[in-house]
Order: sequence, then C-alpha cells, then structure tokens
Amino acid sequence: MSNQMTRVLDGETVLVTGAGGGLGRGIALAMAEVGARVVIAARRGSTGEETAQLIRAEGGEALAIETDVTSLEGMRQAVTAAVSHFGGLDILVHNATHGASGHPKNLEDFADDDWDNQLAVDLVGAHNCAVAAFDALHATGCGRLILLCSAFGLHGAALNPGYAASKGAIRGLTKALAREWGPFGITVNAVSPAALTPAAEAFFAMNPVLRDQYIANFPLGYMGREREDVGRAITALCNPNLSYVTGQIIQVDGGLYTAV
Repeated sequence: MSNQMTRVLDGETVLVTGAGGGLGRGIALAMAEVGARVVIAARRGSTGEETAQLIRAEGGEALAIETDVTSLEGMRQAVTAAVSHFGGLDILVHNATHGASGHPKNLEDFADDDWDNQLAVDLVGAHNCAVAAFDALHATGCGRLILLCSAFGLHGAALNPGYAASKGAIRGLTKALAREWGPFGITVNAVSPAALTPAAEAFFAMNPVLRDQYIANFPLGYMGREREDVGRAITALCNPNLSYVTGQIIQVDGGLYTAV
C-alpha cells in the first residue's frame, strides 16, 4: 500500500459498483491504496470477493457485496451494508456497465429488450445508486458521487446507440444532481475514461489491425491503465482539496477527446 503521506482518503468509505473485475477493480484498488475502506458491489459475489482479497493482500480493508445495480432495493441494501460495516459512506462510484456496451450493433438489430437491458445497468443503475446513497452521503456533510461517462455520449458511437444514449444521459444527470445536491455539501462529477480493459483487449484480439490504428489517436501514445491512470484520477477527484469541483465531466483519456 502507499505510504502515509499519500493516504488522502484515510478513514473514508467508498462503494464501487461493477468492481468484480476490469476498470471497477482498478478503481477499487486505487481507492484502497490511498486509505479508503472499499465496498465492492459486484453482480457475482465470487468476483467481488476476488477484488476484496487483492485489497486485503495489500493491507487494505474491503467488503464484497453481491449487488444488482438495476434493483433500487439491491442498491439500498448495499449502502446499508456499507454503513453498517464501516460506519458510514463517503463516496460512491458507479462504474457498472452492461456487457453489451462493448459489442457494436446497429439499432435495427437490437432485440426487443436489448435497449432496456443496456440502459437498466448504465443509466437506471446510476439513478438507483444516487437514490440509495443520498442519505448516507448527506450525513457526511461532504459526500461525493462519481459516475462513469464516455466521450461517446458527446460525439456519438457508431453501431452502439444504447451506450451513447446512456452515457449522454449520465452527463445530464451529473450536472442536474450537482445543482440539486450542492446545498447538501455533496459533489457530483463524472469521469470519461479510455482504458485498456479486458473488454478492449478482447476486441483488439479479434481485430488486431485496429489496435495500432486506434492507439495512434492518443496524444500520450497509449490507452490508459485501469488502476494507475483511471483509478488514481478518480481518487484524485475525491481528494478533499478538490471539494469545490462539482458538475464536471473529466476526460481521463490521454488526450484522445479534446473537444468541448
């Protein structure tokens, strides 16, 4: 774990959804290394426990909870467990996304429930997280809600309309909640990352020619690392020194997307 000088979230509790692997696991590990006690909310309890064990192996505190973000009651139970186990909840990071988000598909090829299923995790899940966590975040006097966004929500995503729609909506939700929750001392921001996740690796494995072409678009020359680049950027946004930042969409993508 990091040394004491860098443990800026010591004593704080963070709940990360979709933290059973991939980007969510990287965020959870990054939070733990700066002192946060981490609640891992994962759809499968076994993968959540794997993340918890990695955190404990580095000397951190973690609790794994099997949670479905599409269920408001499920999210209420996850928040209650966090408060009961660690005494409160300071930060919630909604990272969970539907598995179809990384699989391009024309709108006309969507099955009847494809659209609803994708938005249920990405967008309805964000709503459920916010509703479930409000009281706990308010109780801290300085709670933080972080939502995961995407540049696709701005410039669109060819062959991925559900993902673009949900991430565009999350931009609006972020700004609306920042205004609504500001008087309660809660900051609300979104992070728009570009990371070499397992899903991205799988896509490039199927389309190796596209890998170099795509990465060439990054001014910094590489796709972000889950923990080191994206996870640590999110921990920085939760630093008490940034408590005056709210309602913002932060691009953490190595300069890939620079338009407003």
